[in-house]
Amino acid sequence: MFATAWAELSRLWRFGIENGLYADHILNKLEGIRKYVEEYANRLRIEYTLYSLPGVDPWVEVRFKDERGNEIAHINIRWYHNKLHAFFNGAKEKAERLASILNALGANAEAKEYDGGWRVDLTTDSITAIRRAEWLEAVRALVEELHKRGIVNEEQRDRLLKEIIAGPNTIEIAGVELNVRQESVGKSKRLIIMYHPSSFTTFNTAVKALRDAGFVEGVHFTAKKPEGGVQGYVYIKLPAGLWRLEELRRQGVDWADKALRRLEEIAKARGFSNLLEEYLRPAMEAETVDPRGLVVEDAEKGIRAVIRDVRVVRDGDRPRVVVEYEVNGKAKSFSFIWGMRKEGIVMANVWLVEERAAVLAALTGDQTIRGKRGTVTLYAKHLFALAKYRGVGWELLRWYAEVMRE
Repeated sequence: MFATAWAELSRLWRFGIENGLYADHILNKLEGIRKYVEEYANRLRIEYTLYSLPGVDPWVEVRFKDERGNEIAHINIRWYHNKLHAFFNGAKEKAERLASILNALGANAEAKEYDGGWRVDLTTDSITAIRRAEWLEAVRALVEELHKRGIVNEEQRDRLLKEIIAGPNTIEIAGVELNVRQESVGKSKRLIIMYHPSSFTTFNTAVKALRDAGFVEGVHFTAKKPEGGVQGYVYIKLPAGLWRLEELRRQGVDWADKALRRLEEIAKARGFSNLLEEYLRPAMEAETVDPRGLVVEDAEKGIRAVIRDVRVVRDGDRPRVVVEYEVNGKAKSFSFIWGMRKEGIVMANVWLVEERAAVLAALTGDQTIRGKRGTVTLYAKHLFALAKYRGVGWELLRWYAEVMRE
């Protein structure tokens, strides 16, 4: 009964998201119900049986069972028309229950009436969108048996296994499904995270969803509405959009955590983990270190300082970093303001003596600063290094993303 009711609720939720027709409080209630159903589906046991009979192509039957071992639903996965397909034919109630479970696990399934019965049909993308280990194990077992029986060749098997490991190249951010790909530009590579809306309505819905989640247009994403036959887009700006996603994950937002975990899974399978890590590192490290009590020593210069605090205060619309430290029981401090040159270069000038240089070198990890006197210029790499300190990181990263906006 619960899963059957969810079939209708799921349709309402998707229709409302795609067309922007529901008030926020109604969508929030539907989202809450959807989350509850997903938790229910994730508690189900998944078992499978591989059938490989002479003269018949092999197939896998996957069964979903509740905590007492009762079968709730089942589906068969086969090789059909040179693709993986999952099929179910049966009564309406069973088809809707199955579709509900599959949707809750990440697929895009729908129960449809067909020749007097009811049918659920999944193709490869929806099959691999389900990331439960037991489900993927069942699909992998079928692919290996298909190869063993000579139904697919080695190249097909390897491609299918790669698809099983990676899954579809999509992530969901604030209810918006975006495609992910790596792109080469000359000798460098970049990550593209983009959504192509099918209509002006879906474009507006996607933009509203991102704004409601705290994504700022021009800072975290750019968008162009479809018009005059020209396709529109919603593009996540990097790295700022990923920083915002990590900030939301830190705040306990479940969908942000799922999006990043899925992105990391895709990157690992597709071979661009290093690129993703490069984008994410400043946010992943943000505010993870407490600088208070850090001891800085330069034996050659006879310097021993203890960091008492590092904080950011606003100086107009620019962040001023204040560093407080102690030498021989005497409290001292210095500060510097971050800004941006016309050429788009983020920088800060700071006046140093040997004590300050030793402290700043320790905080930034840049040992070339040690021993410097006079004015020293800091750049973005120093800002990112400072971002790891508690009470400093997110303020600096938000400012950086803002000044780099389009």
